[in-house]
Amino acid sequence: MAKKLKRNEDQQTAEVVRMSSQEIWQAGLSAFAKAQEEEGKFFSMQLFEERVLRALSSIGVPTAGEVAALNRRIDELTLQVAALRAAEKLKNSRR
Repeated sequence: MAKKLKRNEDQQTAEVVRMSSQEIWQAGLSAFAKAQEEEGKFFSMQLFEERVLRALSSIGVPTAGEVAALNRRIDELTLQVAALRAAEKLKNSRR
């Protein structure tokens, strides 16, 4: 009788381990599928953005980088104009 109880316990333990391993496997597959789905969404979004950028570029709309560069250049020129005006004012005041 003791051997029969031991065999039942072993079978129950084996069943619990088998069920746990299946749950872990399924969770892993689910996580993998979710990661692939997210990667696909990211790729699709990136492809969409590239197409939009090409379309905007083809009609002459400047990129954010180009606008930022223009703003920096405007700031530089504004400083140069201010310096020239100050120099001109100083030159006129000495006359």
